[in-house]
Amino acid sequence: MRRQRVTQAARKLFIENGFHATGMAQVAKTSGVAIGQIYRDFASKEEIVAELVEADCGRLMMYEVLEAAIRENDTDAVRAWLREFVEPSDNPDDARLFAEILAESARSARIAAIFRQIQDELRLHMDEALRLIAPGDALTAQRATLADVIGTLSIGMTHQQLMRPDVDLAAVVRGVQATLDRELNALVAASVAAKTPA
Repeated sequence: MRRQRVTQAARKLFIENGFHATGMAQVAKTSGVAIGQIYRDFASKEEIVAELVEADCGRLMMYEVLEAAIRENDTDAVRAWLREFVEPSDNPDDARLFAEILAESARSARIAAIFRQIQDELRLHMDEALRLIAPGDALTAQRATLADVIGTLSIGMTHQQLMRPDVDLAAVVRGVQATLDRELNALVAASVAAKTPA
């Protein structure tokens, strides 16, 4: 409960002030947890970020939904998960926090390592999703490229959400999802072609 109070306070402060401009004393004051206790739970501000990123990824990436779809061999549900992935979050604060952590990763090797770890985990999940839709070892490189494209589209949508908060992005989302559908269909066609004897 105490750790949760600290991470919630840190999240609010990182969104409002930025990671770099938020000190542990501010986190202590906002959370109501003594600074000494915070340091017993978290060795550094970066450790708070690591916990925030892990919690947000679990919530935003909906890995449990993907894992259930894969267990059920449900390609429609996997496609829906992929399409959802390129939609901006309903909560603009998620986009602001993501941008703040991404910016800090350029300054901090520790934050960059956390970010890479999250990206690696996402790539594994993305590969599982794409492998269900378009199986075959011959498509490994194409699946990896599409996973990178999907990640890039997702980051682009986050950027649009941040930079154009007063614009309805529904048409952009539809365009991005149409692009994703087209690339998924091309990957499926390549998978079928690879299985078809010459």
